[in-house]
Amino acid sequence: MKRNLLIAFILAGVVTGVSGQDRIITLANDTIACKINKVTRSDIHFDVMTGGVTTSGRMPLANVLSYSVSPATTVNTATPGENRYIPAETESFKRLRLGLNGGAGYILSSADKAEESMVAWGIPQDKAEAYYNNLKLGIYVSGDITFMVTPRIGAGLRYKFFYTDADVEGLFDPHDGLYLIYGTYSENIYVSFAGLSLFYTEPLGRSQKFSIYASYAAGMTFYRNEAETFQGNVLINGKALGIDGSLGVKYLISPFIAVGAELSAFNSLLKKVEMTDGTNTQTLELEKENFENLSRVELSLGIRFYLWNR
Repeated sequence: MKRNLLIAFILAGVVTGVSGQDRIITLANDTIACKINKVTRSDIHFDVMTGGVTTSGRMPLANVLSYSVSPATTVNTATPGENRYIPAETESFKRLRLGLNGGAGYILSSADKAEESMVAWGIPQDKAEAYYNNLKLGIYVSGDITFMVTPRIGAGLRYKFFYTDADVEGLFDPHDGLYLIYGTYSENIYVSFAGLSLFYTEPLGRSQKFSIYASYAAGMTFYRNEAETFQGNVLINGKALGIDGSLGVKYLISPFIAVGAELSAFNSLLKKVEMTDGTNTQTLELEKENFENLSRVELSLGIRFYLWNR
């Protein structure tokens, strides 16, 4: 009976000692049972007792996933008993976010009037539809640099580039009542966008390795269309205001690198263009029903780099 009582007291002491310990969880998911003494903007200071000997240690916050502090411990930036996500609580986090994306974009504007014009030139309906279906789908890349004001909110610059092309061969009717011209009609379209952006991210789960994010950007759109017609080559240029919004998810594979996927929507309306055939140049103010709608959706994969831990 006395032996059982003694064991009960020993177990109670062990449980009490363990529950009263602080804990640090590293990015490698290792747990350190210790006494946390101080948390600074860049490091966490702690003591570890082994065999009755106390050893002091220090670890960069960049290597710490979370830490918890027992009610008996007093630490400047910690709340007793709370399991904490380090960057949000200590203001030590990567200030610069660099992102690179690549994928596909799809133009949303209707091509019905353009198809009617091509049919009027003598191109069969099915070829006209195939031409503009090909022209709607293109290659998309983007890059952004964001300065994080807080661990979740940032502002920066965003650049996007979209390219698409299509061509069709056939007999074209110049409507002169005399000839039909066999030739090629093709377009190579380049759309660039550069603007200021706002960024927000929200970590998911205990490990904080998964995050979702959203961004919004506004700036200038630059349009270039290199067209080859049966009447000759034409270059069309234009610029307009543009806006961009994106939603994404990322996975942190190290403290400095993450991979992710992004869905974005871009909108810009071209109201004026400049056309040149190499000899003559003219500026056209487009009628409302003929505005060039550059709106599109994009799906991409990318990589993110996190720098400057402050």
